[in-house]
Amino acid sequence: MTHVIQSALTMLRAGEWMPVTAARVLIGIFFCISGGTKLFVKAQFGVLEKTMFQIHVPFPHWTALFVAMVEFACGAGLALGLLTPLCAAMLTVDMTVAIATTSIHNIQASGFLAWLDDFLYLPEVLYVLILVWLIFSGPGRYSVDGLIALRVGLFGVER
Repeated sequence: MTHVIQSALTMLRAGEWMPVTAARVLIGIFFCISGGTKLFVKAQFGVLEKTMFQIHVPFPHWTALFVAMVEFACGAGLALGLLTPLCAAMLTVDMTVAIATTSIHNIQASGFLAWLDDFLYLPEVLYVLILVWLIFSGPGRYSVDGLIALRVGLFGVER
């Protein structure tokens, strides 16, 4: 029985690249679309700019432009697996600021457990969790980072 469990665990470990790659590509596409919509659709950019003004961010127009560009470029980077830790870190900061300045203020719970439940239900919290996972796990084997690592002889990136 131990051999069967060991074999199953080995097989699962060998396929670990699949969920890592899927998470990286899908969250990358999500952020690329989200940032691209904010950059290229005037009404969506206006909503972001208005939000920046409402939360009293300095230079709301330029900050909104910066946030949209980070989401678009870093989302594309994640989708391709290019500079994965850097892109994931920048998007983690973006989402953390979004949580701290807007999302957290929408929680109307009474009591700590209800508040924590509502907090953990925020999509931004899940995005941060996935992004932090990608910072530590790397881009996976099928990525531009993995190809570069393979080409220059680095090991560990392509797993």
